[in-house]
Amino acid sequence: MWRALPPPHGARADFDILLAVAEALGDDLGVATPAEAMAECASVAPLFAGITHERLDDLGALAWPCRSGADPGEAQLFRDTFATASGRAELHAVEWLPPGEQADSAYPYILITGRRLEHYNSGTMTRRTPNLDLVPEEVLDLHPDDLARLGLRDGDRAAMASRRGEVVSRVRGSDAIAPGEAFMAFHFPEVAANLLTSDVVDTVTSCPEYKVTAVSIRPAPAPAATES
Repeated sequence: MWRALPPPHGARADFDILLAVAEALGDDLGVATPAEAMAECASVAPLFAGITHERLDDLGALAWPCRSGADPGEAQLFRDTFATASGRAELHAVEWLPPGEQADSAYPYILITGRRLEHYNSGTMTRRTPNLDLVPEEVLDLHPDDLARLGLRDGDRAAMASRRGEVVSRVRGSDAIAPGEAFMAFHFPEVAANLLTSDVVDTVTSCPEYKVTAVSIRPAPAPAATES
């Protein structure tokens, strides 16, 4: 199997790392290469039965389901019918449920957590990338009216608390944020946004309620200077 780029000095392929972890745990995966692992997957999962590294080398990408060596794969599912008894789409109305928690006098702001373009999920890995040159730290985005109401200016530090925890970050005014709301990404462990979010989940998908967290916000003192 070809490689897109040669690994830098000291780097190990993902599969080699996986094998090393298994060995450290006292286990043997029974496959020595990614091709062997793909072959095992194809042998037990009919949807991947036609995907091999040899075919990928010859043909490039293969879409699944790909059920045999002669199957070109299905790039589009449900193009003519759906996988239902009637072949037609089945839609179900879901009753609206209120958020797991509401803003109140003690926690008057609604925090929305998410990602930032410059980091996306890269901060969950080594962080030894140029992403930090683009966005070196996390900030709390607030509407300018809320920023003024709290006595804060761009770059000031603020403490944000929920019913579960508290984090401190710098703030920034943004017209993209509605009054009464706040936005923070979860890329930086120094500002661990998920310490604030609740354990409420969607009743069907069990997706956590990361977009609705009641919080309070107040100015935070500057960190104490350390002696050299």
